[in-house]
Amino acid sequence: ITFPSPATEDKAVNMTYVGGVYDSGGSQTNRAEADAIVAEIERRLADPDLCKLTIGVVTFNQKQQTLILDLLDAARRANLELDKFFAEDLIEPVFVKNLESVQGDERDLILFSITFGPDNTERVALTFGPLNQSGGERRLNVAITRARCELKVFTSIRPDQIDLSRTGAVGVRDLKHF
Repeated sequence: ITFPSPATEDKAVNMTYVGGVYDSGGSQTNRAEADAIVAEIERRLADPDLCKLTIGVVTFNQKQQTLILDLLDAARRANLELDKFFAEDLIEPVFVKNLESVQGDERDLILFSITFGPDNTERVALTFGPLNQSGGERRLNVAITRARCELKVFTSIRPDQIDLSRTGAVGVRDLKHF
C-alpha cells in the first residue's frame, strides 16, 4: 500500500521507463530521465486542465536536481508562459528537490527521478546514494509520499535489474518492491 490513497484512480501511482543511462563516473546524472521529466512538466503546464495541479520533482541526488533545474530554466527562457508556475509569490510553485531536502514539501503531482540505472556498459551498480545507508528506507518513504493526487516515477532501471543478493540495504530492497 502506498500513498496516494488506493481509493483514487488507478493512475495515482505509475512508472515511466525511459531507458536512460546513469553517468556514474562523470556527471552522476541521467539525462534521459531529466529530459522526460522536463517534457512532462512542459506538457502539463501547457494544458488548461492539467496545469491546475501543483507539481514537484524529487531526485535521488543533488546533481540530478541541478540538471533538471538547468533544463527547466532553458525551457522557461524558450516559453515565458511557464514562468508563472515558478513564481515565488505562489502558495505552491513548481519545485525540484533532492531526496535530502524534500521533507515536508507536498504537491498534487510528484515526478520522481530514480536517476540511478545502467551505465554506458549496461552494468547496474547497486549504489543508490542515501538508500544504501542505514535508514535509507525512510528516505524512500519520504520521496514517495509527497504526492497528494499522483506520483509519476521516471526510471531507467527495472525491478529485475536490482539483485538483492548483492546488497543488504533495506532501502534498496524497498525500492525494488516499490
